[in-house]
Formats: sequence, C-alpha cells, structure tokens
Amino acid sequence: MADVLNFGITWKTAQSYNLLELVNDTSSFLKIELGNVAKEKGDITNIRGMGTYIGFDVNGDTDNMMRWLMKRGVLVAKTGPNTIGLRPALILGPT
Repeated sequence: MADVLNFGITWKTAQSYNLLELVNDTSSFLKIELGNVAKEKGDITNIRGMGTYIGFDVNGDTDNMMRWLMKRGVLVAKTGPNTIGLRPALILGPT
C-alpha cells in the first residue's frame, strides 16, 4: 500500500513541476551535445533513447570514452560491449 501512495505523490509532483516535459527537453539537448562530441571525437555512433534513458555506441575503447565523459562531469555506465548509457534525472534542466 505504501508503494502506491509513494507513486501517487511522485506522479503528482512530476505533473505539477512539468518534470516529464523537462526531462524530454533535457534528453534532446543531451543527444544534440553527444552528436557534437561524436563530431569532435569521431568515436560515437547510434545515439538513441529519450527521456531518462539515452544510449550510444562507441567505435573503439569504451573505457577510454567513459573516462573522457566522466572527466567532463557526465555520469555514464557501460551497458553493453560497445554501448554506453546515461540516465538524465527528472530534475535535470537548464539553469
């Protein structure tokens, strides 16, 4: 029962602060910026996802790309042999 109540409170908060639209805007921005990184580094392909799930493939050393992104403040995780994923938070947005 507590889980249902928590979900209801979370859902109302997300709606009242328009968090779903915000996270979709943020993920679109992040995908554009990943495209810019792809042009700069040339190792990123197949950028995909929306909302709180974004993924992309790396041609080359995945661990090196993860270190490069983390040095720039992007929290990422290896989600496949050549795939890196990131999950923007609902509250992430422009300042």
